[in-house]
Amino acid sequence: MRKYWVGFVLLLCLVGASTVAYLSSCPLPEDAGTVTITVPEGYSTAQVAELLYENKIIRNQLFFRALTRLMDADGKIQSGEFDFEPGIYAWDCVKNLLKGRAVCYTLTVPEGFNVEAIAKLIEDRGFGSSQEFIEVAKDTSLLPDFISSDRIGETRYPLEGYLFPDTYYIRKGMSEREIAVMMINRFVQVFDEELRDKAASMGMTPHEVSILASIVEKEAYVAEERPIIARVFLNRLKFSMTLGSCPTVLYAINKPEGPLLWSETEVESPYNTYKNPGLPPGPIASFGKASLEAVLNPSDVDYLYFVAKNDGSHAFARTLTEHNRNADLYQGK
Repeated sequence: MRKYWVGFVLLLCLVGASTVAYLSSCPLPEDAGTVTITVPEGYSTAQVAELLYENKIIRNQLFFRALTRLMDADGKIQSGEFDFEPGIYAWDCVKNLLKGRAVCYTLTVPEGFNVEAIAKLIEDRGFGSSQEFIEVAKDTSLLPDFISSDRIGETRYPLEGYLFPDTYYIRKGMSEREIAVMMINRFVQVFDEELRDKAASMGMTPHEVSILASIVEKEAYVAEERPIIARVFLNRLKFSMTLGSCPTVLYAINKPEGPLLWSETEVESPYNTYKNPGLPPGPIASFGKASLEAVLNPSDVDYLYFVAKNDGSHAFARTLTEHNRNADLYQGK
């Protein structure tokens, strides 16, 4: 009698093993090719299971959900776009989703882009909504801990300038907020403690340095001139002169590019550095590390003025008389 029970148990084990093997296998035929799915942010395990089942990547939703519990993956599945090959087993599918092996796409944010330009770029690339990203840029809670100013409330977008320009790897399904946080985290990496100490030694806050770096970013076309332009603005601040920066007025009137009309310099805005002394309330664009370092390591010159030449470089001057002469020479004024 005992041998029959042993045989029965072995049969149950065999049937169980066969069932598990069947449920674990992928129903897609081998010649089906790669299947790509997108897991939106915030999807539950049940929703992911349904998505996988609908795309014939798993055979049974309940089995998949039980497997995620056994593998401690329940509630930990990443959002994004994932590729699945025919023949993949359910546990490999879970590992793929758990470890975030998502398909990534590059997003390159150029230096000098402002919030609205970044938002448009994100939407044009299909990574999110321009309007949603703009709303995220108004969230002061996302500002780096070391950025503080009593003028944040005057800014158009509190996150302006703190969305670092770089190449990022984006997963489909990432939210606009996640993208913004990724860019802010990169900014924190670049504007590290050493650079913040340097700012403090100059008597400037990180926010003030960021404002000036964004202006340098928009003013400088020739890399070697960045430290000189930074020093011109620092000199003007030292002597309580207005900065007189065209890019700040363009930002105030939401005009992407120049030329700037003289009448436009009369606009009432805290960003108008032709009318208001000192720095504007916040940065006017995202700036790269070169502009940041230019502000923190400005050239040792006593220039107070500069004017654009026709080749993108600038003519610098110490006196207004010299500056007017340069303006007549290069701009016909």
